[in-house]
Amino acid sequence: MNKVTCQDLKNMFISGCNNLSNNYKYIDALNVFPIPDGDTGTNMMMTIQSGIHEIENFETNHVGELANKFAKGLLYGARGNSGVILSQIFKGFSESVIDYETLTLTQFAQAFVDAKEKAYKAVLKPVEGTILTVISDSSRFFVQWVKEHAKTSVEEALEQVVSEAQRSLDNTPNLLPTLKEANVIDSGGAGLLKILEGFLKASQGKMVEAQEVQDKFSAKSVLFEPVIDKEDDFGYCTEFILTLGEGENKKEFSKEELQAFLESIGNSIVLVRDEDLVKVHVHTLTPEKVLEFAHQYGEFYTLKIENMDVQHDGIKKAKKERKKLAVVTVAVGKGLTKIFKDLRADIVISGGQTMNPSIEDFVNEIHRLNPESVIILPNNSNIVMSARQAAEILNKEGIVAKVVPTTSIQQGITAFMGFNPECEIEDNIIEMMAAIKRVTCGQVTSAVRDSKLNGITIKSGDYIGIREKKIISASRDIVKVSCALIDSMMGYDSEIVTILTGSDINKRSVNAIKKYITEKYKQVEVEINQGDQPVYYLLLSVE
Repeated sequence: MNKVTCQDLKNMFISGCNNLSNNYKYIDALNVFPIPDGDTGTNMMMTIQSGIHEIENFETNHVGELANKFAKGLLYGARGNSGVILSQIFKGFSESVIDYETLTLTQFAQAFVDAKEKAYKAVLKPVEGTILTVISDSSRFFVQWVKEHAKTSVEEALEQVVSEAQRSLDNTPNLLPTLKEANVIDSGGAGLLKILEGFLKASQGKMVEAQEVQDKFSAKSVLFEPVIDKEDDFGYCTEFILTLGEGENKKEFSKEELQAFLESIGNSIVLVRDEDLVKVHVHTLTPEKVLEFAHQYGEFYTLKIENMDVQHDGIKKAKKERKKLAVVTVAVGKGLTKIFKDLRADIVISGGQTMNPSIEDFVNEIHRLNPESVIILPNNSNIVMSARQAAEILNKEGIVAKVVPTTSIQQGITAFMGFNPECEIEDNIIEMMAAIKRVTCGQVTSAVRDSKLNGITIKSGDYIGIREKKIISASRDIVKVSCALIDSMMGYDSEIVTILTGSDINKRSVNAIKKYITEKYKQVEVEINQGDQPVYYLLLSVE
């Protein structure tokens, strides 16, 4: 074919989404640090699936209308930095084709260039050797190929584009030293390549079919439509599919135990198991408790939380008295949630490493709160872009929204030390930014594969001490690793060490670490709080 129709483009979107979704675990594994927090594939998958959800029943024969609808779905569903960049790629694509009913190859190629431009503008400090490089190289090649091959077809052109994207991806370690040292290619670029491969397959009439988890919930599994018991049955519609036994130290699944827990905090429950997969639907006021409880059995394959108060109680919300200044923060773990609530956070959005909230999650929660102005603390470097995009949307709607770009839970907690609800938002931003510059952060987790980084040899199963974004120590001894990490964080004027304990560390180890600090650094105060966070055994801060 020598043009792209609306149906052609829709097939490409679906096929690209399916190919990415089928390979998301492989992309998650392309993590520079050998720790269990790789989530690029998951974030990109959930982002593009949000776009597909918008267009699957959308009737149009106009390419521009379809692309615009798709891009809006990606924007609101964007999760993590990779998801936000992906949403901007398709935002630029949609803006390029907005006026076209069908696309010539030249227009199609130009849309990729415009997509690249939009993505670069969305990143404050673009880094080469990433998804940005892959879209840049492949879009530039696409335009040049079409210019030089006047009689080329869409299929042939996309085949060449995919080859160029693969070459660009293979070259990412040569552009980004951290990738080379870790011996991996860029995960975001790999996700984009999977989408382009899906585009190619669709153009060839070989649509990539989704290896959908829900296909495993076949006729032998009885699914029930959720029933709302009463008129005021609002809260959060929480849905997820869990892969049992996947991940470290997972508990043996008990359907009866999970059923009883869900009934204790929610209603409209659907709970279905098929082999190693469990599908859950529940209406609850505390979705974070559902996720925390379920996570002990396995890892999330898909996850969706919708605020039914926003959907069904908009009029009541509008009548609610508006708060002048609110603070919204992100955390996962019962202890961390309590800490932030005690610090006067208005909302703690459930999320963090491996479970990044979407732009829509931020927007919906802040709509529900309905403040005049709001400060957002993302508390994770992979959530900062989503928070900023959400703030941009809110500002256009009349809510003054600002982001303090906290990249860790420890920074988020420290930021509250500079917060005064009686002051104006700009004054608070200045004080909170100053506060987070005074804290040094570290964390202890475990390795999921053999690796060598920063000259340190790491074996799968080792405990790893990380200061900021640098691996400091690795060993089978968690106390040894933690103490070496603390030594690297200490300064001549350090006064306090704060330890946030995760859900999987024993008290004996924590006490040994505290003893080491108090004996070696006699001038330093040690504060220990229970965080209950997953992934990280300890979150440490030194001030």
